[in-house]
Amino acid sequence: MASRILRALAFAAVILAPLSAMSQTPAPPASSTTSHLLQAVELDQLVAPIALYPDMLLSEVLMASTYPLEIVQAERWVNTNKSLKGDALKAAVDKQPWDDSVKSLVATPSVLAMMSSKLDWTQKLGDAVLARQADVMDAIQRLRSKAEANNKLQSTKEQTVTVKQEQGKRVIAIEPTDPNTVYVPYYDPSVVYGTWPYPSYPPYYWPPPGYIAAGIIATGIAFGAGYALGRWASGGYWGGSVNWNNNNITINRPGGGNIGNNWNRGAHVEHRLGSGNRGGRHEGLNFRGRNGQQVLRPAANPRCGFARRQHMR
Repeated sequence: MASRILRALAFAAVILAPLSAMSQTPAPPASSTTSHLLQAVELDQLVAPIALYPDMLLSEVLMASTYPLEIVQAERWVNTNKSLKGDALKAAVDKQPWDDSVKSLVATPSVLAMMSSKLDWTQKLGDAVLARQADVMDAIQRLRSKAEANNKLQSTKEQTVTVKQEQGKRVIAIEPTDPNTVYVPYYDPSVVYGTWPYPSYPPYYWPPPGYIAAGIIATGIAFGAGYALGRWASGGYWGGSVNWNNNNITINRPGGGNIGNNWNRGAHVEHRLGSGNRGGRHEGLNFRGRNGQQVLRPAANPRCGFARRQHMR
């Protein structure tokens, strides 16, 4: 009798063992292709409002987005000092402790105000630039190609659009027609890019200022008054662009030298953003955690300006 019971228990163990193992086996992770697709979709969503900015303005926006607290400080400072104009304004900005990219945007107050008021978007953009710079640049080129194919991106009296090949890669560059004047483009992403293919990830969009005719926005790109950059360029603030060949932001500050870690004020933004940091952490960079705290970067080279930035709540 006892032997029958033992044989029965052994048989049950053999039958149930595979079921137990199956119940403990974790579900397979999402494929890397799916993960990459989701990240690309989210990046398209994020850069949609600025992808058609001229490259020199785009480079400053991308850099400044990594300093969201300073964006807010600068915008508040501008509102408090509205009486300052021209050279007096620039001289006062020179004395502020902000990053040069943030100082540059004082010359384009509508952009500075947008980034300050849309702080959640600005922080997300800054995170993306820090962690996935090359992919951010790819997203911008994807959207420019969409706008061009939709006949919404073309040269105007405000800006010059150039399509070129760089090492076998097709890129679309946008530059001010007058290098001393920048015009901020206003547009509805659903109009300029055509049908948005990701309904679960609609593009970020904010209505333009009231002085921009709604009829123009409904059909394409509108431009506000031009911002003169002459006096700002002399201070070394403006002059940025994008090296589309290497997907790097370029800040051409006059008079700068090599100050460490491949960083050159006339070359690539690598002292903070790294070179080609696609899909992973770049050595020497720490990224914001889930609690939203901003980047803490090592101060190994004081000339590189590494510093702690506090979280803006």
